Amino acid sequence: MRGPSTALLTWSALVGNAIVILQGAVVRGTGSGAGCGSHWPTCNGTVVPVDPSLATVIEFSHRLLSAAVLVLGVWLLVVALRTRQERPGLAAYATLAFGFLVLEALIGAATVLLGLTGENTSVARGVWVASHLVNSLLLIGALAGTVVYARRDAPAYPLRPGAQANLAAALTVGLGAMLLVMFTGGIAAMGNTIFPSESLAAGLRADFDPASHLLIRLRVLHPLIAIGAGTYLFVSLGLAWWLKPVPAARRTAQALLVVYLVQLVIGVANLAFLAPLAVQLLHLSVAVAAYALLAAASIQILGGRPVPTAVPRGAALGSAEG
Repeated sequence: MRGPSTALLTWSALVGNAIVILQGAVVRGTGSGAGCGSHWPTCNGTVVPVDPSLATVIEFSHRLLSAAVLVLGVWLLVVALRTRQERPGLAAYATLAFGFLVLEALIGAATVLLGLTGENTSVARGVWVASHLVNSLLLIGALAGTVVYARRDAPAYPLRPGAQANLAAALTVGLGAMLLVMFTGGIAAMGNTIFPSESLAAGLRADFDPASHLLIRLRVLHPLIAIGAGTYLFVSLGLAWWLKPVPAARRTAQALLVVYLVQLVIGVANLAFLAPLAVQLLHLSVAVAAYALLAAASIQILGGRPVPTAVPRGAALGSAEG
């Protein structure tokens, strides 16, 4: 019996891990992080919890799905390594994704064992959760790379960023900016979860009150950085198209810009409605999609073939300067 196609396997790994990320937000938002106590990998000291509470069910189901995507990651890695001669890019990104997947599991375990769940309101917990989200995005970006290289029209590999330094730098800064948006988003989410506001006005006052908890005062950074990162993405992707117009990346980049605009609207709604869990999940899901699209577009641009032009850009610029 034939197994699933490589493309289906890569998409399954990407979607599965995205669901795990959203499920993790449900664990945080419902206060279920301590549902299995301080035990890991067991749950309250048992392999399968007996007569579990709702919090235990939520936390244990998150662990089960995390284990399932870890198995899926191993499967993808084996398939990719077997075809590394024909698809070196797929093997490289599958290996990178597996590394982030293992790190993801270790961070989750440490969260429980260090007691950074439940009623813990420390700044350390906020930073830890935000860092966990950053690793989650790096995992999604690597899996987006496997999706790109599972396609028949996959770009060239290796990407050779050194030969296109300006382009690589512009795209790398964009990826870094998105990670910073996610990090501050994790801080804001923790502040909203641990210290919910009674009204929008009360929440804004708390943001600028020197007596407020640091997690509350840091929330204001997230929307400011998100707007700045969005502006940079518009400019940098336009610059990338000017430097290297790759047709295969155009639709991906256009989809990214649309998704990011939608994300800004959702962010406003999240603020206006005092960050209900449903809107937080929508906000996070669109953020995951945006990073996957940015990673895919960056790979397609760096490894793709540009539209042929009658006069090379460098020659045109040189003649213009002369």
